[in-house]
Amino acid sequence: MRTLSKTLLAMVALLPLLAAASGMGVEDSLLRPSEIKMLQRIAAVDPAFQYGDRVKRYFRIHPTTKNRIPLRVEMVLPEERGLYFGVFTRYVMTINEPSGMVAYEYDAGTARRGRGTILVTPKDVVKTEYACGAASCATRIERNGRVMSGHANNKNIN
Repeated sequence: MRTLSKTLLAMVALLPLLAAASGMGVEDSLLRPSEIKMLQRIAAVDPAFQYGDRVKRYFRIHPTTKNRIPLRVEMVLPEERGLYFGVFTRYVMTINEPSGMVAYEYDAGTARRGRGTILVTPKDVVKTEYACGAASCATRIERNGRVMSGHANNKNIN
């Protein structure tokens, strides 16, 4: 068992080196001003929207030009006592600022969990969310903070 755990630790230690050798990388950095502006636009129409100030930027390095090719920008969210924002056991948010898209998933146990996307255009902030509680699930679409459509369905609890 000790040999297996030593092997696993060695593999984990080598992952960043293997990623760099394959032209892949990740960096932890602050949000860019354009990303902050996009997230602030969302928060202006959705007061419940929360975010952090740091991200992990995953990228690939072009083999000939050596330019970074962005792959994924994942929000590093504040965690305290195993919870995000004091409620969620899991909260994952990715942002794609060039396309104006934010995708997220959250889980607060049986009481509340869901996933959604937010599209930010020059005129609108459109949020689509599918969420479930203890007894039902619902799909909801909002435009600039106003509900455009909502459909709930009861789960069959056995």
